[in-house]
Amino acid sequence: MLNRSTRTLPDLPYWAWIVIPMLVWLLAWAAQIHLPIFDYVPGVAIIFLPAGARTLAVLVFGWRGAVGIAIGTLITSLWFFDIARDNITLVSAIMMAMTSGFSALLMFKLVQWWQNIPDDLSTLRLKHILTIVISQGLLSSSLHQLIYQNIISFYTGQPLPVLLNSWLAMAVGDALGSMLLLYTVAISARWLIQRVAYSEPSS
Repeated sequence: MLNRSTRTLPDLPYWAWIVIPMLVWLLAWAAQIHLPIFDYVPGVAIIFLPAGARTLAVLVFGWRGAVGIAIGTLITSLWFFDIARDNITLVSAIMMAMTSGFSALLMFKLVQWWQNIPDDLSTLRLKHILTIVISQGLLSSSLHQLIYQNIISFYTGQPLPVLLNSWLAMAVGDALGSMLLLYTVAISARWLIQRVAYSEPSS
C-alpha cells in the first residue's frame, strides 16, 4: 500500500503529484460531458464520474490530490458554466474549487481518524471507502448547493422541494460516480496485474 508518511512514491517531480490528479479530474469531466443522459439540473448529475477522481486523488495523493482536484475544478467551472448567463466570478469559481478538492480530503481525514486507519492505509476496507464516499457526497453537495444559490440562474426563486431534490440528486450522483470509477479502476488494475503475471515466462 501507499505510505505517504515515508513518501514511497515513484521518483517524479514534486509537482507531478498535483498535476496527475488534476489531469484525472479533467479526463473524468470530459467523459461526463459526453454522458448527458445523467444530467439532472444545471450543475447536477445523477451519476457524476469526477467525484470518483476526488476520492481516488485523496486516497492516493493526500493533500496534493486535493490541490490537484481543486485546480481541475477551477478550470472546469470556468469552462462549463455560462459566465454571461450565470453570476460566475473568479471568487465563486475558487469557492467551488476549494469545496470540490478539500471536502473529500476532510471526510477522508475524519474517517481515517475515527477508524484509526494508519497513513499507509493498510487497514483500509471497503466499508471505510463507502463511508468516505457517502459522507463526501453529502458534504460536497451541501456546500455546492449553497454556492449555486448565488451564481446559477436556475436556482433563483425555486421552491424548497426542488432545491432539496437537487441536493439529494447531487449527493447520490457523487456517491454513485465515486463507486463506479473506483470499481472500474480496481477491476482494470486487477486485469492488468493478471495479464502481466500470465505473460511472464514460467521458470
